[in-house]
Amino acid sequence: MNTAVNLQSAENARQAWLESRRLGIGGSDVAAILGLSKYKSPYQLWLDKTSRSELEDSQSEAAYWGNTLEDIVAKEYAKRNGVKVQRVNATIAHPEHDWMRANIDRAIINPEIAGNVRIKDGKLTTDRILECKTANQYLAKLWGDEQTESVPDYYLTQCQWYMGITGASFCGLGVLIGGQKFRTYEIQFDAELFEMLIEQCSQFWHEHVLSDVPPAPTTFDDVLHRWAKHNPDQSVEADDELAQIITEYKELNSNIKEATTELDQLKLQICTRMEDAEMIIAEEKRLATYKYQERNSLDSKALKAAHPDIYEQFLKTSSTRVLRVA
Repeated sequence: MNTAVNLQSAENARQAWLESRRLGIGGSDVAAILGLSKYKSPYQLWLDKTSRSELEDSQSEAAYWGNTLEDIVAKEYAKRNGVKVQRVNATIAHPEHDWMRANIDRAIINPEIAGNVRIKDGKLTTDRILECKTANQYLAKLWGDEQTESVPDYYLTQCQWYMGITGASFCGLGVLIGGQKFRTYEIQFDAELFEMLIEQCSQFWHEHVLSDVPPAPTTFDDVLHRWAKHNPDQSVEADDELAQIITEYKELNSNIKEATTELDQLKLQICTRMEDAEMIIAEEKRLATYKYQERNSLDSKALKAAHPDIYEQFLKTSSTRVLRVA
């Protein structure tokens, strides 16, 4: 078996999958459109869908392990729930709206419908699907009681999107939290919620992607990307609303400065009371620690003095727009 050919085939398949994501709205896109995503704003999604951003050919550490552990999560879900699951190696499009796309993790076989799952007339030959997730332990509080629909909103909308497109009425969700806690959830199809998702996503797809009109920025990174350069000959006349926003900004900024000063004073009192002790405790519970923490940093002054040629070679000047309120 030619390993090099297999690796190339896998890379080509991944590249094709990345390209196909630009042909419509997928399950993970829904959360971004609704402003629920931790990873992408509506504007960043628009950049992606209109080919203004690079394809995500590299994965984050969390995404890598999520993909790597997907099969383990699927098998554990099947074992705990006494069901059989099956891969569906295809992008499923809504029969009436081709831009609505679904790439489900697994289908759950319903023997009363079919012994194996396939796509027939744009729908799956089962009424059950499965999503496989991983989460770090710090996000455990976002997951509610097992066998309920108490999952993070960005996963709930993904499951509803997939059910609406595939024709499923049930979505099981298995999640491995912190690498050692496994939970399962049951999500029923909500037709009313799905219609709302269609409305919001259709508006984004038609009014922004197809019309090539960017959505309004929702993060400061969006603003910096869209208007990276300023025009020194242009000014904006403030209306009452903008003037009020600036006033509120100044007041809040002043409060932050005052709070920072108070915080520094409290920090001084705490550290003074600790002297050379490492920890403060109360009733055998740790309240605070004050100890050394190592970090690596580059001594740029020493590098410039010892190797000025290398320093100049890697010196980078960057610029960004800075807001200053008078």
